[in-house]
Amino acid sequence: MTVAHKEGSLWWRLHFEDNPLCRTEAQIKARVDGVERYVCFEPRSRILDLACGSGRQTIELARRGHRIVGMDAVEGPLTWARKEAREHRLNAHFVVSDIRQVPYRAEFDAVVSLFSSFGRFPLERDDARVLESCAKSLKTGGKLLLDLINREWLVRHMEPDVWQQMEEVEGATVQDQISFDLESGRLDNLRSTLDAAGARTPSFMSVRLYTLTEIRKLVMQAGLSYRQAWGSFDGSPYRMESYRMIVLAEKPAEAPEPKKEAAESMTIRIKGRRK
Repeated sequence: MTVAHKEGSLWWRLHFEDNPLCRTEAQIKARVDGVERYVCFEPRSRILDLACGSGRQTIELARRGHRIVGMDAVEGPLTWARKEAREHRLNAHFVVSDIRQVPYRAEFDAVVSLFSSFGRFPLERDDARVLESCAKSLKTGGKLLLDLINREWLVRHMEPDVWQQMEEVEGATVQDQISFDLESGRLDNLRSTLDAAGARTPSFMSVRLYTLTEIRKLVMQAGLSYRQAWGSFDGSPYRMESYRMIVLAEKPAEAPEPKKEAAESMTIRIKGRRK
């Protein structure tokens, strides 16, 4: 079963696309204000910005005196951030890496994942690997902050059938087909872009939207302790009508090993054999 959002692709662009036309400088600063409020950074904290995209929020954190690494799966979006960090001599570095295999151990005071960047792998096991990798990269007492779309809000504000819209974007005609599958929990966008020359380019993006119960389970299985959830970066509590789901977890003093899946951990003891 699929449902589609009343406001169409404008909503999608505002919350899933890393575009300065969608996210103003004031919005970036307000988001970072909220991150600082929830994580309670010490001065010159060591931070990992996971799936940082163009790194605009990474640069803002660096401007506030933190030591930060921005990580993304592709080089292209990082070009502006690298240039900005060099020009302003900011303590910000950018790494291209698979976020399921963060190449750091006990390095960071905090890991942040903003703008609904968590949940974009096709398999839920890969999302679990992301959290396990984050846990390994945190120091003892380090914090993980996930900024997510609230699935409960989405379901309450969607309409039946797949939503479609055609509009002009930077000289091209873009058709978005946005839907949410209640069984898989995935929010999908099938896009078709028609340029001025008449060439059509299809693209597809999908994100898994988790409930708070599911996220709590995932972070705990990764060896982290769940701390709190909010419904906005302004301090509002998390509710069904909250637009966002902002989750804070912490690496405990004696972090347990991530739990193995049942199929991996089950053993069969055969009678008569030595232990």
